[in-house]
Amino acid sequence: MNLIAAYAEGISELTRYSKKAEEAPLVVDIIVNPHAGFYRKKQKLKKIIAELEGKLAELRLRYPERKIEIKTVHFTQRPGQAREITLTILNEEARRNSGMERLLIGAGGDGTSNEICTGLIEADDYLLENLHLLRFPLGTGNDVADAHTVDEAYELILSPHRELAIGCIEINGPYIGPLYSFNIASLGICAYIAYLTNKFKRIIPGDAYLALVDAGVIFYNHRAKPAVMEILIQSHGKEIRKPEFIPSMVVFGTSGHRVYGKGKMILPGDENVCIVDSMSLLRKMETKKLFYSGGHTTLPEVHFFNAESLQISYSGNIPMQLDGESYWLDRDNFPLILKLLPPKIKVLRA
Repeated sequence: MNLIAAYAEGISELTRYSKKAEEAPLVVDIIVNPHAGFYRKKQKLKKIIAELEGKLAELRLRYPERKIEIKTVHFTQRPGQAREITLTILNEEARRNSGMERLLIGAGGDGTSNEICTGLIEADDYLLENLHLLRFPLGTGNDVADAHTVDEAYELILSPHRELAIGCIEINGPYIGPLYSFNIASLGICAYIAYLTNKFKRIIPGDAYLALVDAGVIFYNHRAKPAVMEILIQSHGKEIRKPEFIPSMVVFGTSGHRVYGKGKMILPGDENVCIVDSMSLLRKMETKKLFYSGGHTTLPEVHFFNAESLQISYSGNIPMQLDGESYWLDRDNFPLILKLLPPKIKVLRA
């Protein structure tokens, strides 16, 4: 924990050099998930801390510090706490009504980012007017991070940057929701892979869990018992009905050109929906790498759409993943409604 705290404090100090000293004071909050994958590799973490300290030593000599009004490092201890901390930060701003610029840094993985963004998407718009979010790539997948590497994240803090407003997918059903995805929501075998990944990576060191995930996929049909699904797609004011079929997976992104599961190109084009019909185990093994590289676009079992919302009816049990976090749904959770919400959260981008 001492190494994690040292790294978080280093990021906190880095924000002092984010802009010119004469600019208005900045309020900084850093939310750290100490269980994120990045922090498990102690030797690599020590190296990253040493590199960050070298960068800070240079900045201390060369640049004046910007005034930081308040800087706070928050550590999560359990699932859901990042959202609670975010709400506390927003409630404090509502009470103080300071109007100061705020920088919120998520120092965890995709699950931590989802919790933080959930707190922000549920907040009143006026509380987000002066707030910017930066999501560090410190998890296993890092598909929703605002930088590909920690060095890129440092530069987003230090350099002139642009902001990008992001929206999300809202998920609702009987006895479930609202839940949110800020990258990709999916049901089926891809969600089962996320479920196995989260299960095994907690107990198996390094990347050895990946072999167990690959082996575990063999038992998907036995565990989920795929049933009949029907989907109503709302697209540009039109309704498209995908008639009854047995699903392999259903993927809904906040836009096209999106990756998940450590950069797998599931939505390689402009379309934000990918529906895959049932495949045999042998067929899944034959085509698996195509789904990683974006080469699945020509497969006859694969269908792409543009959509603002999906209404999914289903008669069985099926796993769902939202930004890498998995849930098990049963027939009582359907019909399930997935709907795009407009951009609202301002994130930093190069």
